[in-house]
Amino acid sequence: MKKELSFLIFGLGCIAQNSFSQRIVLIEQFTNSGCPPCAVSTPPVFNYVNNNPADVVAIGYHTSYPYSDSMYFENPVESSARVSYYGSFGVPQSFVDGNYYNNSSSNFLPVMASTINTRKAIANKYNISNVSTTINTNNLSTKIAFESLSASNINDTLRAHVVVIEKNVLKSSYAASPGANSETNYEYVMRKMLPNQNGSFLINRGLNGKDTITLNWAMQKIKNNVEVRIVAFVQNKNTKEVYMANMFSTNLSTGVDEINAEQLSFHAYSDPILKTITITSTKLKNTANIAIIDMSGKNVVSEKLTPGETIHLSTSSFNAGIYFIGLNDGVNFQSKKIIIE
Repeated sequence: MKKELSFLIFGLGCIAQNSFSQRIVLIEQFTNSGCPPCAVSTPPVFNYVNNNPADVVAIGYHTSYPYSDSMYFENPVESSARVSYYGSFGVPQSFVDGNYYNNSSSNFLPVMASTINTRKAIANKYNISNVSTTINTNNLSTKIAFESLSASNINDTLRAHVVVIEKNVLKSSYAASPGANSETNYEYVMRKMLPNQNGSFLINRGLNGKDTITLNWAMQKIKNNVEVRIVAFVQNKNTKEVYMANMFSTNLSTGVDEINAEQLSFHAYSDPILKTITITSTKLKNTANIAIIDMSGKNVVSEKLTPGETIHLSTSSFNAGIYFIGLNDGVNFQSKKIIIE
C-alpha cells in the first residue's frame, strides 16, 4: 500500500528543514586575475562547484600578489585577512573546509572529487538556513539561521561567517582589465564579509541551539545584482575547521525570477512490496539533486531529478527506520521523511 510521505514540520520546537541533510563542503579558492597558473587551475575548481551544487560551495578570494588585481583592491582588508588567517603561501591555492585539506590548486585538481566525496560523507555539525535575503536597489539585507546539531559544539569557539559573493564577474565590466591572464570572467568573487572578516559569535551552541543573525550592507563594487549570492559557513576559530556551509540566492525588488522553495515541491511515495520509493515533481524548473539521509546524517542514496521526470529508487538495502528525502538545487531545499519498516 502506498503512503505519501509526510512533510517535515517547520516552526518553533520542530526539526529544521535541512537538519538531516548531508554536509555541504566549502572550497576557499585563493586566486589572482593576473597570474597565468590561476587561469589554468582556478576555473576547473569552480566548474566542479557549478556541477555539484548540492555537495560543495565556493568563495574566491583575489589576492594582491603576484600581480595587481582590481577585485583585490575593491576589498583589500578582508581578502588579506583570510590570506593571513590561513597563511596562504601563493596562488592558485585551494582550502577545503578550512583545515581539512589545502594545497596548490594544480595538486588539488587530481584529488578534488575524492577529497570532496570523503569530506561530505562526514555528518555535519550545523544546519544553516536562509530565513530571508533581499536586495532593494543597492541595499542588501539577509537573515541566516544557524542551528547546532551536535552537543559537542558547546565546547568550541565558533564563528558564523556570512559572505557576499558575486557569482560571475566579467572582465569586460571593468573600464580597465582587472588582470592580464587569459580568463574572461571570474567566479565566486568575494565582495564583502558581514559584518567583517571576524564573523559573528555563535551563542547557542548546545544541541538544537539556534542563532539567527541579521545583517545589512549598502552594496559597493557589485557589477551585477543578479549575480549576488550569500555563502554562509560555521568555522572553529581555533582549529580552522569548517563545520558546514551553504549558499543562497537573493530576492530582487526588480522582479528577477529566482527559483523558490515552492518550485522545489515534490511528491514521494513508498511501496513496501516492491521495496521502492517513487519521487516526482510537477513544479521543478531545473535539475535538482536528491539525497536520502538516515537518522545518523549519513547519505545513503544520491540521485538527480530533472523537470517532469519520475524516478524509482530501491529500498531493498535499507535498514528499518526513519529516513529523510531532500531535494536541493544548490540554492533552495525541500525535504520529507519516510519510515521504512
